[in-house]
Amino acid sequence: MAFLRLLMRKICGQLAILVACGMAAFLTGCGSGGSGDQTDNSNNSNSKPPPTPSGTAPASIGDNTIHGTFQSPHDPAQTLHWHITTNGTTSGSYTYEEENLPTNSGTYAWTKTGDNTAVLTTSNNGTLEFTYTGSRSGNYTYGRTGYEEQGTFTTDN
Repeated sequence: MAFLRLLMRKICGQLAILVACGMAAFLTGCGSGGSGDQTDNSNNSNSKPPPTPSGTAPASIGDNTIHGTFQSPHDPAQTLHWHITTNGTTSGSYTYEEENLPTNSGTYAWTKTGDNTAVLTTSNNGTLEFTYTGSRSGNYTYGRTGYEEQGTFTTDN
């Protein structure tokens, strides 16, 4: 009889631990956003937009502003800044502004050339080749006849 009581006590102790673990899992939840997660995070101000399907380069750059930074070809110690504001989708109009230069405007064509690469061709015969290293940033190369520059960029959208 003492053996049976000792066995029942041991089983009840293990059952209590099992119930406690089950309650802890139930109250804290399990999983972190699997296919059954229906949490709405649309008001989360710290969330970033989802990456563009098939890589980080967007299919279109229209209605956006691209900000660039590069070393001056005349003074390697000086960092210069520019930005292009686009209106359209994969083509449209743009306005280019750079420190100490007059504003330039014209038309552009945007071509996604790979998962993380794209080309912006402008009507002033310049071409910007973008390599995205993040959803809204990366490196660029600008080229036109007789001139080439390399730098980094970010986009607003």
